[in-house]
Amino acid sequence: MAFVNERECDKAGISPKAVAALAKRFEAACRDADKIGVRLFCGSQCSLRASDGQDRLLILAGLSLPGADGGDGGSDTSEDGYERGE
Repeated sequence: MAFVNERECDKAGISPKAVAALAKRFEAACRDADKIGVRLFCGSQCSLRASDGQDRLLILAGLSLPGADGGDGGSDTSEDGYERGE
């Protein structure tokens, strides 16, 4: 289950309830994908990927995901006290 950072939502001016609903939908979609061995990749080329036993994953479908971002996903509490990503 997603954890919503309410302080950060408030700071961004976005409803924590809207964020929770969106997170729930994303988690459900990713659980469905996991059941059939598919991974969601967000980064320079957003896509659905799966393994065929080789080191590099097969790209099953390219995705148009406006606003999607990728990277190593690092995060920590910043000097202003808010949880922030890389």
